[in-house]
Parts: sequence; C-alpha cells; structure tokens
Amino acid sequence: MDQVLLLIIILAVVVLANILSRHVTAIPLPFFLIILGLLLALLPAYKGFHLDPSTFAFAIIAPMLFNEAQNSSRFWIGRSITNILSLAVGLVVVTVLIVGTSVHALYVILPLSLSFALVAIVAPTDASAVNSIFEANPIAEEQAATLQHESLFNDAAGIVIFDMALAAYMSGKFSIGTAVGMFAWEFLGGLLFGAFIGVMVVSSRLFLIRHNDDTPLIMVLIQLLTPFLVYLLAEKLALSGILAVVAAGMVQGSERDKLRLTSSRMQIVTSNVWEILSGVLSGTVFVLLGLSLPDVIRALNAHADTQITIPKLLLLGLFLYALKGIIRLLWTRFLLKRRTKSDHIWRDSLVMALSGANGTITLSLAFSIPTMVNGHAFLLRGPLIFLAAVVILTSLLLPTIFVPLLLPSQKSTQPRYKWVRRMIQAGISDLVAEKEHPAEAQIVIDSLQQALILDATPNLRIERQIMKQVHKVESQKIQEMFEKGQITEDEMTYYNKFLELNHFSADEKVWKNVWLRIRFSLHIGTLYKDLHRAQEAFLTAPVALEEVYWREAFEKHGEDILPIEEAGFEAVMDYLKRNSGENGVETNLVRRFYRTRHRRIRGGDVDPNMVYQLFMRAFHAEYELIQRAIAKGDISADLAEKLQQRISFDEITYIQNSESYR
Repeated sequence: MDQVLLLIIILAVVVLANILSRHVTAIPLPFFLIILGLLLALLPAYKGFHLDPSTFAFAIIAPMLFNEAQNSSRFWIGRSITNILSLAVGLVVVTVLIVGTSVHALYVILPLSLSFALVAIVAPTDASAVNSIFEANPIAEEQAATLQHESLFNDAAGIVIFDMALAAYMSGKFSIGTAVGMFAWEFLGGLLFGAFIGVMVVSSRLFLIRHNDDTPLIMVLIQLLTPFLVYLLAEKLALSGILAVVAAGMVQGSERDKLRLTSSRMQIVTSNVWEILSGVLSGTVFVLLGLSLPDVIRALNAHADTQITIPKLLLLGLFLYALKGIIRLLWTRFLLKRRTKSDHIWRDSLVMALSGANGTITLSLAFSIPTMVNGHAFLLRGPLIFLAAVVILTSLLLPTIFVPLLLPSQKSTQPRYKWVRRMIQAGISDLVAEKEHPAEAQIVIDSLQQALILDATPNLRIERQIMKQVHKVESQKIQEMFEKGQITEDEMTYYNKFLELNHFSADEKVWKNVWLRIRFSLHIGTLYKDLHRAQEAFLTAPVALEEVYWREAFEKHGEDILPIEEAGFEAVMDYLKRNSGENGVETNLVRRFYRTRHRRIRGGDVDPNMVYQLFMRAFHAEYELIQRAIAKGDISADLAEKLQQRISFDEITYIQNSESYR
C-alpha cells in the first residue's frame, strides 16, 4: 500500500510540475520535478528513501527507450549514420578515456576504473531534456535529428562501458580481450536479440490486424508489454537489456510504414498512450532524483574520508562537465560531416556541445551502482551519484542561459493561433447563410465558436460581470412588458423566478449543481407525484432540465413562457451585440449560454443527420481554407500539417460525442 501511495503522489507531483513549467517557461521542467521531489523527501514517511536500481531500469528506463526508439526516424538514421556513430560511439569512448584519466589524476581517491565508470555514466545525452529551449530558439533540422538519434545510441555505448568498468573495479583486474568480448556480446548480442524479438512481436501484431483483431486494448497492451519482455529475456542471457529494448523499438517503428492508413484508430490510440506514458516516466525519473538526494547527501556526510566533501565534489563535477563539453565542442567542430553549409560553424558546434544535456539514462546508471561490493558496503556509491547529479543539473542549467543568447528567438511569421482562428471562422462563415435548417446550423456554429473560445483564456470575473449585466437587461425587459400589459403579474413573478434560477445555474459550480439537482427532483416529484420522474430529474444535468421544467410549469398554469423568453432572449442578444467591445471571448461564452437556453426551452427537436452533415460541411470549409493557403504559399507545409491534424481530431471528437449535440 505504501508503494502505491508513493506512486500516486509522484504522479500528482509530475502533474503539478508540468503546470508550473507552462507558466514559468524560463525554468526547464526537470528543475521543477527535482525541487518537488526534494520537498517530497522532507516528509517523515520518505526520509531515507532508497531506490532499487534494477527496478528503476526495468520499470522506467526500458519503456522510455523503447518509445524513443520506435519514434526515431530511420530516414535520418540512414542519412546521418556516420555522424550518429561518431558521436554515439567514438565521442563516448574518447571522452571516457580522456576525462576519466583526468578525474583520476585530480581525485586519486577514485580508482581509474571507477573514474571511467563515472564518465560512462555522464556520457549519454538526453536531447529531450532541453527541447523546451529549442521551441523558442529552433536549431537546424540536421542538428536536431543528429542530437535526437545520438542520444538514443550513445546510451548503449555508455551502458556497456559502464558495465565493463564496474566489472573491472569489482574483480580488480582488466583484460583487453575480455573487455572486447564483453562489449561484442552485450552490444551486438543485445541489438540482434532485441531486433529478433521485435520482428516476432511485429509479425504477431500484423497477423492480428489481418484477422481484424486489432482492437486498441489488444494492440496497445502488446506494445506496452514488449519492452518489459525484451528487457527481462535479454538480461537472463547476460545481454544488454537496454540495447535489446532499443533494437526492438526500432523494429516496432517500422510497423507504421507497413500499416500506412490501415488500422488508423489503433495508431491514434497507441500514439496518445505512449505520449502520456513517456511524459509520466520521464517526469518520474527527475522526481526520484530529488527524492533520493537527501539520502545521497547523508551518505556523503557519513563518509570517513576527509577528501570527500560536498565543495570538492561540486568542483570536480563542474570540471568533469567542462572538460567533457570542450571535447564535445572540438569533436562536433572538426569531426562531424555537414550536409548543409553554415556561416556560423563555431556557433553551431557550441550549440551542439551545450545541447549534450544529461538526463534519464545518466540517472538510471548512477542509481544502478551497487550498494555492496565483494560483501562490503560500497562507500563510494554516494559520491558517484552526487557527481552525476551535479553534471545533470549543470547540463540543464547552462543551455537554458546560453542557448537563447547564441540563437536569438525566431518569432514565427505564421502564428498558429491566427490560422486556427481563420480556419474555424471559415467553417462558421459557411454555415451562417444556412436558411433551411437554422436550428441545426446554430448548434454547429455555437460549437465552433466554443472552439475559438477554448483557444483563448476567458476571464471568469469579466464573464460573471457580463452575465450579471445581461440578467439585469432581461429583467428590465420583463418589467417593461408587464408595465405595457403584455404579460400578467403572475407571469412576471414566475418568469423572474426562472431568471433567478437560470442565473444561479449559469456559474456551473459543483455545489450549485448538487443543490439544483435536489431542488429540481423535489419540484418534479411534487408537481407530477411521480417518484420515477423525480429520480430522472436528479440524474439529469440542471442546465438541461430547468428550461423544460419551467416550460411545463407554465403550461400547468395555462400560461405560455415561450413569447416571454423570446422577448428576453432578443433583448439579451441585442445588448451583447452592442457591447461586445474588448471582451469578445467572454461575450461569446455568455451568448452561447443564452442561445442554448433559447433552443432548449422551445423544445424543438433537431435532426441529428442534418447536424452531422453541417459539421462535415464546416470541416470541409476549414480544409479548403488550408489548401488554398498552402497553394498560395501563405503557410508552410509543417503548419498546414498541424492545422489539418487539428481538423481531423475535431472530426473524431464530434463523432465520439455526437449524442451531446442532439
């Protein structure tokens, strides 16, 4: 139960950190996650928290790398394979040898084998850790692709070298022949085994698709189970489980090329599931780092050697990061092949050097350091994890500061939100002229206007002010009708009660919703002397029931609410038309509320088939606008793809929720 509670808390922390990072964009998401994890460690229940490294690698790192691998571009891998292998293998090996030797020379308390293991830990990069920086400061496509695939393959090299160095430290001896054999067995064996299992899984999935058994439940669960199965089997054979997972993921990615437009629903569901899972897992890694830091620091303070102090380790960590960065800068400047010429070679190389941020794999390797070596407590485990944490935090902080200085923010000349608004307005404009089915057209128009509202952020205070003002306008109109003798005093009294209740329910707060349900169920039960109808009233949303209730209540007294509501509605619409001003978003929300009330109180049935046709007509108008814009060169293909994807998702959303529009 304690483990389940911790998992729930970590998920809540990941959600909170993502919310904070959206509002404080200057701070990378990992920092929020680490800080919140550190605060979590202050709770009495989680003091002395210890992370099991084998569970960490199996439950978190394996599915993360599988997802990265299956999303990798085989086109870019083939096109940039020389550069990728140069960075992922050559640079890692050279960095381990040079930096590892330097660290040992400066800090002799670390044996040479452990120095190599430490550098192998911080050698793998995590390009996704600084993706938020590149959203405002985009880098060249070739650089971005190289960084992404380098971070996938250098994980493998770092892991194998780490295993070799740790084995040498634990055994006290090192053999070149043994090391090469171990490298070949773990590296090549892991890749071949993972690819073999991946082919079997893909063949099984394609078999299920051909026999129409490709439901999302079956297909997604098979895909989610794959990395765990591959990792366990590879580890049982003493192969690299991580490399096997990467290979299986790349084979899995090839399945999408075979599927193309078949099994579309399954592909959409799968991509959404993995997007959420990947975000949760990567967030969990950094929360666990923050959660484990106090335990690491306690281990440092308990260490008997006076040379192991936090200031010395901080300096050593900064030195390690700096030397590693210099080697990476020179490597990318002189040893990378560039397909496109650049006038800023040193700047591009510096960006590539800074972009070598450390993240999830570095953490997983650091936490996988054993607590016991040859039957004794491994006292150097705490210092090694602390050094890895220093390098991770430095590699995340410096790009945040310097990359924006190197790459001035490039403001898009084609803001996406502007074209989203144009696109939705095109759908609305196409339906405004609909005369044969005005009620159905208004439902679609209101829904499209709501989409415009959701792209903005309405001010609830202003919305309530407008709602209060239109409530007053309608009340004055009813008073005016009474003074002119157009309605009776009873009609005015009961209609004002309707307005008060209508204004009360417009806020849609939870406690108001519950209170209205109770009130309406009691009223309906009393009015019709029918318990079943009272139960139905309680289970029906108040906003959908109150207009029906008041129409029937007026009819019971031999009165007609419709002409009164018509006059009030027209007065409100006229007021909103004259006073929209700068508060267009809030005004549209209020306008939609009154239009929905007007339609429901009149009780006219709408034709669901016609609503469907008009929705499709609006989506078609949106598609045509995008096609014309890209034909004229007004928007890029990338922007057009995002806009058309939005239309497709809107269509799917409507189809899945079509009953709510009836």
